[in-house]
Amino acid sequence: MSTLAFVARPGARSVCATLLATLVLALAVPAGSAYAQQTSAEFYEKFAPGQKAYQQHDFAAALKHGKEAKAVAKSAFEKKASLTLIFGAAAAARSYQDAIEAGEALLTTEGVTANEKLAYHKSLAQMYGATNHFDKAIADYKEYLKGASGTSQDYSALAQYYFAAKDCPNSLASIDKALGGKPADEEQLKIQMRCYFQAKQEDKLLAASEEALRRFPKKDYYTQVLRVYQDRKIDDLAIAEMLRYGFDHDWLEAQEDYVKLADRGLDVGTTAEAQRVLEKGIAKKQVKNADKVERLLAQAKDRAAQDAKTVGQADAEARAGKNGESDVRLGYRYYSMQQYDKAAEALQRGLSAERVARVKRPDDANMILGISLLKLKKKPDADKAFNAAKGDPRMAAAAKMWLGV
Repeated sequence: MSTLAFVARPGARSVCATLLATLVLALAVPAGSAYAQQTSAEFYEKFAPGQKAYQQHDFAAALKHGKEAKAVAKSAFEKKASLTLIFGAAAAARSYQDAIEAGEALLTTEGVTANEKLAYHKSLAQMYGATNHFDKAIADYKEYLKGASGTSQDYSALAQYYFAAKDCPNSLASIDKALGGKPADEEQLKIQMRCYFQAKQEDKLLAASEEALRRFPKKDYYTQVLRVYQDRKIDDLAIAEMLRYGFDHDWLEAQEDYVKLADRGLDVGTTAEAQRVLEKGIAKKQVKNADKVERLLAQAKDRAAQDAKTVGQADAEARAGKNGESDVRLGYRYYSMQQYDKAAEALQRGLSAERVARVKRPDDANMILGISLLKLKKKPDADKAFNAAKGDPRMAAAAKMWLGV
């Protein structure tokens, strides 16, 4: 099995926004005068400036005063009030350790309601996740979910924590709960791919990778799909069409892929394309200009120059004959020369009912026809050609890649 090109990992990008949305608890407290009536003068003297600082978004000051108030708190009310202020200020200031200590204390503080405890469990889970304490994040999220109707976002977050804790079975199960039959988002697909890779479930890995490539086209997903099919040693022409897709998107990075596409181009007659492929790989320093590559490039240049001189004669001969294979080879040559209108004309002629019987690989001819039509911005017609190619099992995977299905 190929090496996965990326690793999905949980991040703290959305933690702060979600966390602060939960921290209404820190504001759901009596106004200053009410505190003055329910607390000692000593406590209120330290707490009131912290409450004001919090309301003014000076969270560092609020945290400082909250700690001072906690130090003199005696009643359950005073302990809850000071801890709530510390928790809210510390979380807003991303001082997660202070927030975690306050949140854990609030879970056992008299006067904290069951609903408040649920919210603290969820907030603590997010903060533990943000500080890479994933086992604790999982434990708190599970406590939260015992008393709450978990949303898709909740189970998706739990899946990330399980994944970070290297628990793929529970991570995948949490994703299933998050999805509820809906398509996975990109982060969920990343987790699925990594877990399937670790479990050596290649069919599931391939399905998830192809879905990611279709819905979120990126080089990493393309590379993963390509490597799986290369490992399976599928049809050489199909691999070449996948490599063309990568080259077209500027996603090729391995020297052997550039060389393989150039080699195949020389085999089928797309010689100018072979030259472009090698020159681009060399320019990007992804292909070393070694002896073999030098010889291949020289051959591609010579044959491309010769093809350019003789294409007119080849065109006349193909039109005069009834051999669809000659039309297809001419189409390949025009495609290679980036004359896509002439390429499409020749390929369509070769694939016509009266000529197609002589075509050796109609599936590959339809692929090159589809690519040519894409270059001409005729996507509906291109899709028809790709769908025709997909009818051949040898070319189905490559055709799906170009179709984006």
